[in-house]
Parts: sequence; structure tokens; C-alpha cells
Amino acid sequence: MNGQARKAVELLEQVVEIRDTTLAEGFPDRLTLKHLLAVAYFVNGQCQETVELLKQVVKIREATLAEDHPDRLASQHALAIIYRPIRRTKEAVKLLEHVVKIQKTTLAEDHPSRLLPQYELCIACRANTQVKEVVKLHLRRSSRWSK
Repeated sequence: MNGQARKAVELLEQVVEIRDTTLAEGFPDRLTLKHLLAVAYFVNGQCQETVELLKQVVKIREATLAEDHPDRLASQHALAIIYRPIRRTKEAVKLLEHVVKIQKTTLAEDHPSRLLPQYELCIACRANTQVKEVVKLHLRRSSRWSK
């Protein structure tokens, strides 16, 4: 994030390569490093690499972690965010709806971690011309904060 994205990508690629040969596929540290590498790819403008790597991480986390596990939700949320700028808004909406639904059942209504996925869902719905959904989400959020 300090303007050295290319250097971050190079270093993280090296670390991920080493971890891939020394740790099991579903090992949390290995997946966390891949998630970080995907973020570095995105910052470096490598959208396709970002999507492919996050899809791998999401697939493994969906197979190995509970549906409400924070790491699983974080990777699904990150993938949804990446889908928006590459015009895969339907996929973004689907993933964000899932994340928001799970967080609704697992986190308190005023928990800060619930806000960003809801906000991103509003943006994705608007980009996908789902105006009614945006209004419903906005009204629901507004009513919570005006109490």
C-alpha cells in the first residue's frame, strides 16, 4: 500500500511458493498468504491473477471451514469486491448476499464488520441495476442508525 506493490508481489510469490511445498493445501497460514498475494496482485493492477487466486482460496475455505468462519467470509467478501470493477456484478451480488446473510445470523446488528459487506452489496446492486434492493438495504441501515 506504500507504492511498492510490484515488490510485494515478488516477495509474496516467493513465500507462497515455499509454503505450497511445505504446508498442506488447507493450512490456514498458506491460505492467508495466498489471500494477501491476491490483494497485492489487485493493488498492482493484476485483476485476472487476483480473481484466480481468490477463487482458489474461497474454494478451499468453503471445503474446509464452517460457513460462518470469519476467514471464509473475508475471502468471499474480497472476491466479491474484485468482481465489481471487472464487471462481474451478478457474481459480486451473489457472494455479497451470502456474506451479509451469514453475518446477519452470526454478528450483532450493530457489529462494525457487518457494515462494509452491506455497503458493498448496495454498490454491487446499483451497478447491477437492482435499484429496489439498494433502497431496501439503505432504508434498513438508516433505520438502525437513527434509533
